[in-house]
Amino acid sequence: MKPTRDAAALAASLTSAANASLPLPERAGEVVSMPQPREAPSRAEASHAKKPGKAKPAADTVGITLRPERELLNRYTMAAAERTKKEGRVVSAQEIMLEVLQRGRPQVQS
Repeated sequence: MKPTRDAAALAASLTSAANASLPLPERAGEVVSMPQPREAPSRAEASHAKKPGKAKPAADTVGITLRPERELLNRYTMAAAERTKKEGRVVSAQEIMLEVLQRGRPQVQS
């Protein structure tokens, strides 16, 4: 592929623009300075930072993948939407599925 004829001039222009500092606007006679970048918290500080609120107990769960038929998933989604309206909090279709499974636990033969 043939280089464009002004590629060198464009590269020089972009390099000089990248190296030049931006002028800061002045507000009512005062000079505004650039804010100093904050240091990122260390990994230890980040792991100890907790969000305020209730902490949920860690449940012993295992992730699985389900492939329900489209109509079955729609029924669970609609049930979740109704429960969301009633309780005023988001209830997922997966949460409804787990409740149904827990209520109708079949005896598994080992």
